[in-house]
Amino acid sequence: MDSMFVQQLRRSRHLVVLLLLLNMLTLALLAGGEYGAGVVALQIVLLIGTAALLFMLRNRSMTAAVTYAQEPVLALDPNTGIATENWFRHMLALECRRAVREFAPLTVMRISLGEHTKRKHLLEVIRVLSEELSRPGDLIGWETNSDLGAVLPCTNEHAEQLTERCYRYIRENSSNPDLPVWLVAQTYQPRGDLNLSKVSQHLEQKMQEARQDAPGVFYAAEAATDPATPSMTYTDG
Repeated sequence: MDSMFVQQLRRSRHLVVLLLLLNMLTLALLAGGEYGAGVVALQIVLLIGTAALLFMLRNRSMTAAVTYAQEPVLALDPNTGIATENWFRHMLALECRRAVREFAPLTVMRISLGEHTKRKHLLEVIRVLSEELSRPGDLIGWETNSDLGAVLPCTNEHAEQLTERCYRYIRENSSNPDLPVWLVAQTYQPRGDLNLSKVSQHLEQKMQEARQDAPGVFYAAEAATDPATPSMTYTDG
């Protein structure tokens, strides 16, 4: 994806080209008609003025784009204390790269609490997850506007037990016994196709399938040995 600087530059360039062509067309029409030299000279002045104005606007837009790009990214949601959706996805992409580079499995969770969850119940779930997922590198954040996510680097064969324990503790510590909890988790092997796009699309599909069933735990793991293992060259998908 192009940076905001490049996008602003392209939009400004296209605008400059379009307006300059319109001015040149108008100038050609004036020059071909029975108009005095004063009118043509005025059109030339307008052409130069338009070009100068657009040049100034382009510089302003690029300056604004650079300023915006240098603003710090909000990492934590002030209402819950967990990672914002943008920061969570940013860190998930980094952990995918790290998993491939260090040849270590990566487990990613996605938790849905249904519609219109009260803040009290949401914070109870976050507290349980924070207590259970407390290793260095573990991250809890917003996967979407309503679903929670968790990134667990360097996981092993006990990831399934951890997932089930998180679900059990969420149920036991919730003040709402009827709180619906769908917990989808997947352990990914450090193959070359492991990236943010793959993980996000896969968990989205798994969550949609899980929401068709009763609330519960839905865990799966990629086989450690796969005859169709992709190249270890990392791809962004």
